[in-house]
Amino acid sequence: MDDSALLSRVAYIQSKLDRESAKIKLIESDSIHFTLRFFGDVSIAVSEQMYDCLKEIRFQPFDITISGVGAFPSPRRPNVIWVGVSRNHELVRDLKKRIDELLATLGYALEKDFTPHATIARVKAVNNRERLSENIASISSEAVGTLVVDRFRLTKSVLMPTRPIYSTVWEVPGRA
Repeated sequence: MDDSALLSRVAYIQSKLDRESAKIKLIESDSIHFTLRFFGDVSIAVSEQMYDCLKEIRFQPFDITISGVGAFPSPRRPNVIWVGVSRNHELVRDLKKRIDELLATLGYALEKDFTPHATIARVKAVNNRERLSENIASISSEAVGTLVVDRFRLTKSVLMPTRPIYSTVWEVPGRA
């Protein structure tokens, strides 16, 4: 996410997380992103195959409304706290489905149960499960704003001692 106003809203939501009910690691603003598919380690050759496979995807750029706070696997047992997509989430799902269908030709299995989201915090340990669950519920309707989806990219992450560092390997722009 590159928009400073959106990131400011995310920081506000992060500030509302009850950090006494759990040990929570906030995601740095320059690391917040929407993940369509996680691959793990892939070679340069495989990333080039992926690009060759996906570069012809055509999609009209579209707006999404980012709102709603939730947790995986659930607010009662959170490992990840996220902000979701409330408007045009079906367009994000459609884009992901097209990506997955093309990647299936390279041997990748189709993924199920996709929820468009951006991780904003990771829960390392819970001190008070009920209080944390209530906290997540109390901010569940928070709104972030609108974002234009006009590309998707393969992003490389390098795990450092304090946090991952992300860089773009390639990107596919939206176009009609």
